[in-house]
Amino acid sequence: MHMGRLVYLLPLTALLGTFAADVRAQDDDLKPRLYGRLNISEVLNKPEYGGHDPEFVSNASRLGIAGSLPFSESLQFIYQAEYEIDLDHGRFDSGLTSQRNTYLGLSGDFGTLLAGRHDTPTKLIQNRVDLFNDLRGDIRALVVGENRTNDTLHYASPEFGGFEVGFSAIVDGQSGMYDRLTGSTSTSISFTEGRFFAAVAVDNNVNDSDVIRLVSQYSLGDLQLGALYERSEHATSDRGEQDGFVLSAAYTLDRWVLKAQGGASDQRVKGGREYSLGADYLFNDDSRLFGFVTVSRSDVAANNNDQYGLGYEYRF
Repeated sequence: MHMGRLVYLLPLTALLGTFAADVRAQDDDLKPRLYGRLNISEVLNKPEYGGHDPEFVSNASRLGIAGSLPFSESLQFIYQAEYEIDLDHGRFDSGLTSQRNTYLGLSGDFGTLLAGRHDTPTKLIQNRVDLFNDLRGDIRALVVGENRTNDTLHYASPEFGGFEVGFSAIVDGQSGMYDRLTGSTSTSISFTEGRFFAAVAVDNNVNDSDVIRLVSQYSLGDLQLGALYERSEHATSDRGEQDGFVLSAAYTLDRWVLKAQGGASDQRVKGGREYSLGADYLFNDDSRLFGFVTVSRSDVAANNNDQYGLGYEYRF
């Protein structure tokens, strides 16, 4: 090749190579992201009635894909599909999987708007007050506001002055558009300033229940304190309004996290009470070894149980 042509072609080749690398990078950005959480524990149950056999439990392990497609610098299309899986069985079928937050939506300067299956704003404001989430000591054993609903239009506002607003309308089973948007709703408002978090949420006819939930959380150095209060009334119950509360505390000591949680409620079962103690050892940001003890009591003796567990979690 003539040397003069080579001199001109070299910059052009470099430019094309840079362009191709940029296109490949953009293609990689547009690919869906695979993520998951694998959580399994060996537990020993000691119910008031029955045996004391140990068993393996898959604690809401999950797999999902998520991604986004930009329309402009301030608007993008987002999507997610997430499913719970059971690590303790040798088959994969509909009986051992369940759909978690799965949606299509838009995100931009206006906030985020989603359509699909999603946690209600009332569920979301617990903000990790529940230190034993997905274990026997999960607060869903006490309170009724832990809902993930189908046929949901969900809006989350951007942060303004520390405040954020959430709203969900569950549109299934209603006749007119107005009824669809108002007949079954969940609304929240939260405030964050530094290490302080507070929120209030109201459910209107979500799974036939009206709920008011108050949450507060504060971190003081390595100590995190949380409190949740909830009042509910079920449409088909003659028991009237029912109260429940949960208190939690976590202390981080190097790689260890020491946890304590307790609560009481009549919402799930009369005289329901739960107390949990636990400790996590953090190998890194993605994996941990954990142990726990949960004591469950109520006025119904058949529900009384002591559970001891040791488990491992890996996130990717």
